[in-house]
Amino acid sequence: MSGEGFRPAYDGAESWLRYVGVARTGVLLFLIVGAFLFGPARGPEGISYLVFALLGVGLVTSLWYVRSLFSVGALDVRQNWTQVAIDFAGVAGTIAYTQGADSFFTFMFVIVVLETGLLLGLGQGFVIATTASAFMLYQVVAYAVVPPARGNLELWYNFLVQALAFYLTAFISGYWNQRLTRMQRFQRDILDNMNSGFLITDAFGTVLLQNKAASQILDVTDEFALGRHVSDVLGADSGGECPVVTALLSDTDYSSYEFRARIGPQDSRLLGLTTNRMRDAQGNLQGIIASFTDLTLMDELRQEMRRQDRLAVVGELAAGLAHEIRNPVAVIRGAVDELSRTSAATGQEAALRSIAVREADHLNNIVSGFLDFAREPDIKREVFDVRDMVREVSVLLERDFDRLDALRTKLDLPEVPCMVSADPSQIKQVFVNLGKNALEAMEDKGVLLLTVVRTPGPIEIRFDDEGPGIPPDQVARIFEPFFTTKDSGVGMGLAVCARILTAHDGTIRASSRKGGGCSMVVQLPQAQTKERAP
Repeated sequence: MSGEGFRPAYDGAESWLRYVGVARTGVLLFLIVGAFLFGPARGPEGISYLVFALLGVGLVTSLWYVRSLFSVGALDVRQNWTQVAIDFAGVAGTIAYTQGADSFFTFMFVIVVLETGLLLGLGQGFVIATTASAFMLYQVVAYAVVPPARGNLELWYNFLVQALAFYLTAFISGYWNQRLTRMQRFQRDILDNMNSGFLITDAFGTVLLQNKAASQILDVTDEFALGRHVSDVLGADSGGECPVVTALLSDTDYSSYEFRARIGPQDSRLLGLTTNRMRDAQGNLQGIIASFTDLTLMDELRQEMRRQDRLAVVGELAAGLAHEIRNPVAVIRGAVDELSRTSAATGQEAALRSIAVREADHLNNIVSGFLDFAREPDIKREVFDVRDMVREVSVLLERDFDRLDALRTKLDLPEVPCMVSADPSQIKQVFVNLGKNALEAMEDKGVLLLTVVRTPGPIEIRFDDEGPGIPPDQVARIFEPFFTTKDSGVGMGLAVCARILTAHDGTIRASSRKGGGCSMVVQLPQAQTKERAP
């Protein structure tokens, strides 16, 4: 199989790997005792120090191997190869020291081959089986030169049986390695393709597995998470107990439980957590599965929906209130006009009446603008060429400001049609409003450039003036209701324009020009017509 480190599928395979590590330690102790008892000389003075050095190194690395299994639960390929090489050297040295081909410990090569196939794969198992067979062949040849205690035919027969056992063991163990690895990869592919975060812990809360979504949501790597307590990985931002730990201790499960998790030293996210306890056939708790989703964006949308609901209610009340205000204002203004016509007034009385009429008109403009903003636009769509609309607006603006010779408009229009599907009267209202604002901002002199651009996407209409521009801190606010920079402005014109364009699936944005002045850019979707831009 591949040379990757073997990480067991989480169905209990990590437990038997630990048992294998413990069993290996016992086998090495058995080899040490056997070499002492069955060596050519009984007693420490006759024992090969090289063999005991190999077995001693194998025992030390085996203890280190077992410790790694219990602390991490995952096997590194270098650890596996190191342990297999040391085990092979220890077994080979013991066999060579204890009567070679006729040694009592030749069966130990089967265990080394089995270990290699299970941990490293089928190909690696055959490599070790071939190496073991070659070593035993050398022992048979070397042992056959010396007058054997048994017949050479029996010796060669034993060698063939041993070689066959090595290869069969390599095939069986390698096959099961493939099965386990495929199961692991299939399991991992399922988990890593889930949008929800996924954690598995043991009965003590130690993290055994996390998928890619969990790593991204919690911003922790596998190296950090695996082997740590779940409270270090999925901690509560409030400083309270981790819900997964609570589920383990209270023997209950959560379902779509929302809590704010700590992400890094300062960040936090709202998570929706569901836990499921894992039990064995006897009902003993084996661990817990925790799945969670990031609800931070959804929570922001819920908050925004709540604000929109409150604004909608307030808007309805305000619209009703504005409508009720406008009627008395109209009556008051009419009464003041009637008084002005029916009775003569002194200079002070005339001034007061003029102020009353002016302020009544101003209040009526405010209420009318607010009602236009609060009312949902009734769109009657038509397909028209926006170039014709811009020409018409330019003529209207020049007519309104013809008394000011220093003010003029300039057109920059493409030769190809720019068709849009919109309500002509509402779009004209937007263009006239933007044009008047631009001409008023230039204070009696300057050029207003009206540009139409046909892009592969929307139609773009620009209003570029030569006025003072907009301060950067006010650009984001100019489309808010009742925000104005004019001394006598109501602050509803641009808000109504933005609302109309939004209803037409369009946009509007403002920015300051490099050479001075302001640029208002309107974008409207192109109408779906047969004609295409060249």
